[in-house]
Amino acid sequence: MNDIDLRDLINSYKEIGTSTIGHLTKEGYLPDIKALNPCTATIVGRVFTVQLTSDNTDAINQALIQAAPNDVLCIDARVLGVKACWGALRTCAAIYEKLSAVIVIGQVTDSIQIQQLGFPVFAQGISAVTTFKSNEEQGKVASNIYYCFSEQTTSICSGDIAIMDNDGVFVLSAAMAQQLSADCQKKHREDQVKFQLFFDAYRHNQLDQLFK
Repeated sequence: MNDIDLRDLINSYKEIGTSTIGHLTKEGYLPDIKALNPCTATIVGRVFTVQLTSDNTDAINQALIQAAPNDVLCIDARVLGVKACWGALRTCAAIYEKLSAVIVIGQVTDSIQIQQLGFPVFAQGISAVTTFKSNEEQGKVASNIYYCFSEQTTSICSGDIAIMDNDGVFVLSAAMAQQLSADCQKKHREDQVKFQLFFDAYRHNQLDQLFK
């Protein structure tokens, strides 16, 4: 898929809520990854991955430089346990590099400062314990991540498409996103019509007429 097609595919999901996708599939859903800040719109972007293999987090700095503007940086930080690999200063770097969002499969810190910055960060949780400068093995940039939750395993690769909002996160291959796009658009339109009909009746105190 060329860059123009990928851009069109990304744009086709910018009005689609994750719950709309979740009506059609659970593939690509990351169940325990949630928005650190309230997320009032759908965020969509091409994934660029980083996999940490020790408490040496230098690979994240490399990925921040290598990722393209509007990419979504996805960091596998499970090896760190309760330690956070992402905080306010790296959020500033992500803003400078014009990334769309960051997904951390692990912990983040500096939650108040990240909220003040308003940059979309999605993570498993928040921790006050962080990493220090380390000479241990450096992580891998643009490597495949295998995210496991319960009985579900999701493969996350650079070039996939991340769709995120306040309800959760999906990471879909470009082929899967293409396959689901038309059905997602259709369901989104139908749900919007139903909700608007109800909301207008509710606003004008006419619910009884609506349900006659």
